Amino acid sequence: MSEDFDMDELASRIEDAVESAMEDQVMDAVTCALQDILPEALGESLADFEFALPNGTVVRPRQYMRLLSPDKTKLLLCYGGLRVDGRSLVVQTRVSSWETIAVYPNREEATEALVRVKNAMDAHLEMLEL
Repeated sequence: MSEDFDMDELASRIEDAVESAMEDQVMDAVTCALQDILPEALGESLADFEFALPNGTVVRPRQYMRLLSPDKTKLLLCYGGLRVDGRSLVVQTRVSSWETIAVYPNREEATEALVRVKNAMDAHLEMLEL
């Protein structure tokens, strides 16, 4: 009987893990779809729309600006999230994906680049070369 209980417990844990992973994937897929569809459907009415993800990231779904790295080796599509990690400027490329676009000599220069990107977004530029 204890063998059946262990198998049932194992099956229950596996089911819970799969369900949790699926929920995360579905949430990311729905959010990505909304980010892709809402700007086209609502156009400029989304100019000031933004929402916060559970991790505190502020997302502006209408933002789709391309960023070219200073060394011209990376061209990333920015979905609105930006942050400075140490000396790195990190760009949100999807709801749950972040990628470093550039590493600067110091945090101050990385922050200046972040401000440039934010200003370019606010000006509705389609592309910015860092």
